[in-house]
Amino acid sequence: MPFIVEMTTNAPHFIIGDMSDFEKKVPDMRRRADISGVFRNDGQLLDPEETPEHLVLHRRGKAPPRDIFKTHGGAMVASDRLRLLMEEMDPGCHQFLPISIDNRPEFEPRYILNVHATKDTIIDDQSDVKPSWHTTGREKMHFTFPAHLKGPVQIAFSPAAMNGPHVWRERRYASSLIISDAFEAALREGKLAFFPLRKAQGN
Repeated sequence: MPFIVEMTTNAPHFIIGDMSDFEKKVPDMRRRADISGVFRNDGQLLDPEETPEHLVLHRRGKAPPRDIFKTHGGAMVASDRLRLLMEEMDPGCHQFLPISIDNRPEFEPRYILNVHATKDTIIDDQSDVKPSWHTTGREKMHFTFPAHLKGPVQIAFSPAAMNGPHVWRERRYASSLIISDAFEAALREGKLAFFPLRKAQGN
């Protein structure tokens, strides 16, 4: 079964930072908010002309950031090692936009990762999920398993989850990020420092 990626806002998985060129590249505040929405939810391609290329991290210590972390606006910043793995397992499926860490150039190369591949594979009736408050049907859903508890979660996937990309967004679940068993195994084998994971288990 796949793994649910936990999008925590705690260090070291989230690092506060400033995208120093974002306002210059996109002067309109509402448009910047729209782009940040793509950072968090993806599902569509980013325009490189509107995507920040410079990041200043607010962190101490000499240790490099993990192979992936979240920062300003919900953007995911990936290492070159992670990019290479994702390109190997999901060739051409994901968007990687170069970004420099201006105050720590030794941590480069880095990329804003945009996972825009989507599937609709969660079996709602067999999972700890419910419709979002602002919807009358099941077109917008969210997970209900306790985030503070560790271990497997009750999320059932249809066989279609085994097809297509190894890393994807669930179309009806905002901000979701899912990875396959094979991708999780590759992360462990390559000793890549990823986000926390919760193993899905069906009925």
